[in-house]
Amino acid sequence: MSEATDRFQRARADIEADRPVDIAETYRIIEAAAREGEPEALLFEAYALGIGYGCDVDLTLAFENIYIADEAGAPDATPQADMMNLGGDLASWIAPRPIEYVHEAPRIGMSRGFIDAELCAWLVDRARPLQEATLVYDPGTGRPVQDASRTNTAGTFKLSDLNMPLILLRHRIANTLAVSQVNFERTSIFRYEVGQAFTDHADYISTDFSAEIRARGQRPHTFLVYLNEAFAGGQTNFLAINKKFRGGVGDALFWRNVDEQGAPDPLTQHAGDPPTSGEKWLLSQFIRDKAQMPG
Repeated sequence: MSEATDRFQRARADIEADRPVDIAETYRIIEAAAREGEPEALLFEAYALGIGYGCDVDLTLAFENIYIADEAGAPDATPQADMMNLGGDLASWIAPRPIEYVHEAPRIGMSRGFIDAELCAWLVDRARPLQEATLVYDPGTGRPVQDASRTNTAGTFKLSDLNMPLILLRHRIANTLAVSQVNFERTSIFRYEVGQAFTDHADYISTDFSAEIRARGQRPHTFLVYLNEAFAGGQTNFLAINKKFRGGVGDALFWRNVDEQGAPDPLTQHAGDPPTSGEKWLLSQFIRDKAQMPG
């Protein structure tokens, strides 16, 4: 094993364990191993280039790296390349999709067929092994804790869990909303089994957490993609405006969590209603107004 590969394997272990790292130095380690043709490093370099992890975003190079990693024998590169081929070229993957606004105050929009059924199934398969108990913010401590108000599970994608189709989807979301992908939090995919719910809550950051807002910014946008439809119930329920929404496979629902002045909008309070049969899979993307720590 070369020194570059050894350093990459140690850096990879830190990433997988979600330990704090110097992301610029970590990218240099990944890049050095990739230049030696290390297959897994080529994949990690693609992910880093796709989200801007310790480097500038370069989607063209990220896109190409998956095919190079496939030729080098990276086990996970082939299914990614196959899925990418189904979606066409890079421009087709990241092009903004048509939207319609279904409510004005708060401003709620939908995009029908935002992703296709094949990508939905791909994302569900990728999210299954990542599912863990979900957390909510404790208003007393400002720290995430388990709470009876939220009983669904979630899989959240750190750098080592990413894949190129998901990264390209993040850029499609960014282009559709005309926002920057660097402001994205980690992408999550939620699973709701029968009876599981997320009771009435808001996605904006409460002004009670001023330090959080100063450090990481407000969360002005929420973007959801419905990944399946083999369930009953399970609507996204905006209680303050008495509106419920449910998309078909691949449909997106999105809204602004703040008003025109940037203040939290209490009308965006909503709940994830429980399925009464089947299970519900939902991609969730929170978007801040400041650049986030990537990966």
